[in-house]
Amino acid sequence: MIEQERNHELAVGWIEGELENLINDLGKPNASSAARSSVTLAFMLRAIDEGEHRHYASRIDKIYANYNESLRNGATA
Repeated sequence: MIEQERNHELAVGWIEGELENLINDLGKPNASSAARSSVTLAFMLRAIDEGEHRHYASRIDKIYANYNESLRNGATA
């Protein structure tokens, strides 16, 4: 495995871990800061490409959209 592939695997693993932490911390202040920071840093270090950067940013947005929707549905029930 070349270094670039190893860096990519490490970055993706790190990001996935931060996404899990985000899910566990939803509702807390700055819950997404570590996840967003890991995505941005991995992109800046060229460990992930622009498409992956957009993909992970979109996943974070979807996590929040689902969370906010569940709050709205819970409030109306």
